[in-house]
Amino acid sequence: MKLEDAGVINTRTLNALKKKNIFTVNDLACYFPRKYLDYRRILPLSEAVEKDCAICGYLETYEKKEVNGKTVIGADVIEESSGEVVHVKWYGQSWQFNDVKKFSRQEVVICGKVKYHVVYGYNVTNPTSYHLKSNFKGKIIPIYTKIKNISDDMLKKSIDKCIELITEPLPDVVFNITKLMDYKTAVWTLHHPYSDEEISVQEILEPAEHRLIFNQVLYFTLALKLNNSKNVFDSKETFRVASVQKSQDFLHMLPYKLTYDQENACNQILKQMKAGQKVNMLVQGDVGCGKTTIAFLAMILMAENGYQSVLMAPTTVLAKQHYEELCSYGDRLGFKTVLLSSDLKGSEKKKVENDISEGNYQFIVGTHSVFSKSTSYKKLGLVITDEEHRFGVKQREALQQKAQTGVHIISMSATPIPRTLADILYGEEKQLVTIKTLPNGRKPVQTAVNRSDEKIFDFVAKQLNQGRQAYIVCPAIEENEAVETVKMESVEETEIKYRERFEPYGVKVGVVTGKQDKTEAEKTITAFKENKIQILVSTTVIEVGVNVPNATVIVINNAERFGLAQLHQLRGRVGRGNYSSYCILKSDDRYNERLVTMERTTDGFEIAKEDLKQRGLGDLIGTAQSGNNRYMDLVIAMPNLYNCIKKYAVWMINENMYEGIIQLYKKEEGSVNECE
Repeated sequence: MKLEDAGVINTRTLNALKKKNIFTVNDLACYFPRKYLDYRRILPLSEAVEKDCAICGYLETYEKKEVNGKTVIGADVIEESSGEVVHVKWYGQSWQFNDVKKFSRQEVVICGKVKYHVVYGYNVTNPTSYHLKSNFKGKIIPIYTKIKNISDDMLKKSIDKCIELITEPLPDVVFNITKLMDYKTAVWTLHHPYSDEEISVQEILEPAEHRLIFNQVLYFTLALKLNNSKNVFDSKETFRVASVQKSQDFLHMLPYKLTYDQENACNQILKQMKAGQKVNMLVQGDVGCGKTTIAFLAMILMAENGYQSVLMAPTTVLAKQHYEELCSYGDRLGFKTVLLSSDLKGSEKKKVENDISEGNYQFIVGTHSVFSKSTSYKKLGLVITDEEHRFGVKQREALQQKAQTGVHIISMSATPIPRTLADILYGEEKQLVTIKTLPNGRKPVQTAVNRSDEKIFDFVAKQLNQGRQAYIVCPAIEENEAVETVKMESVEETEIKYRERFEPYGVKVGVVTGKQDKTEAEKTITAFKENKIQILVSTTVIEVGVNVPNATVIVINNAERFGLAQLHQLRGRVGRGNYSSYCILKSDDRYNERLVTMERTTDGFEIAKEDLKQRGLGDLIGTAQSGNNRYMDLVIAMPNLYNCIKKYAVWMINENMYEGIIQLYKKEEGSVNECE
């Protein structure tokens, strides 16, 4: 049900929610807290340090003053179990003063993060709440990611109204067999965790989380099975190859020999195309393993036999990288390549589309523009999608429908996809080819955690002196996220720091961020590729699609702030040439679990498994992820659950009893369904 149809949300709040992709009653009901604060029990000071908890004491003194134009309220509380003074401070919260004053010389409970400093003693800054001890009722407090123009109170009230409207989506038979928590209770529990028993917050949440996971995996499985049933695999092949000379010429152009895994994949493609068998293949492997070389070979095979090929990438940066690399080979082989992007203006775009429809281009590279209604092909024989799971099912279909029956299909993915998941994503007919070995001459990237600016500067300088280049990445901070204890290194201050250190020696420093004008950002990246800029300071915009073999070191500031999968993607920006390459994780958190994993292994498959293990179920069903990635992670993390759920999915399809789950997660307002 759409939120406006429910009639429980005002127009201003509706508009704010839509900006966060929240369109339906279920979307808002499932806007879960990002964390929970457990204030059920008052802790003694000896147990409270470095914890967000409740402590109790006698409020002895208080004061209010102005510091740099901001109100600062201070209070000294004598903690009851130790007699120690705890300094409590509120910054920029002048409205709190009357209550603080009213509670003077009484026993109070302070709920917040307790810190200890060897000089300043115990302190709590901007406590979550405070109470007279006689009025205190301990409970678990959910904390939500803020939404602009919606107060916390309004958000919570709106969520509760939506929870009242949701109904059980499972058929009675499935619900009774599974003995799961009912859906409304599960959603309510995740927003209002409560228990009389002395058990952890996680133990309270687990049954509810399990119910949400069941729903989401069932929806994902149903949506894909329903789609696959509409698209029965067609093995008819009219795009047979006879000539292979140009593809052999291409292999001779490569500055390296194919690895065993690459050769195996290429031979398989060639054998099937020669025999008139449709290629329907998923080529997966780690960042930099050489998947693109296999794709290019298949495109050249098609071109020399008179067919067009499309390579579709999820981002403009990645599409442009593929285009430039393909041009460098295609031009020498006599084939024409075009980049079809949203940047093309009216008449220019019309001319390009006309040339494609007349067969003047053999290689067409682009993002979603390649399957737009205005784009048609003369003789499309091969469709290649890079990071295919990042496209919707309908988007992939739209491109394939532009080809004649029997078009060859190759998908590429750096995300490890096990056989069970490949079966539901692509159907059981999809061939799975894994590239495990790095191209000859490539060396694994050496990784280390370090906190010293001076040591990092010295190391970067050594690489620059050898003619190499460096990336310096700064963390992207989520909207309204409070950072209390760790100083975040912004792009702006990092740029100044590196310019001051290196520019006196003739080193050029460039900057790229997501807020820059696209043309300006591309100009900077091009200058970096051409070594006109030696140090590139950026946000995570360089995570995918920037390929500079001469860059041998990447420094990731505040590395503890990044997820494991993202750290691995960023590390993949270096080690793309034959030089020894390095990843420096700058952090004070030396033994952070994610950073230790990064030091231990460069294996993308192992990192993906470890990432799921470390993040836990709460993160997987939360708001941090969306779309196919979340569903895929759940299936990878719980293969046994998936094997059980797919039996229910088959039964529900046969009995035509799947509509409840499908409608529950179906997006409204023209947004793309997460599985479509």
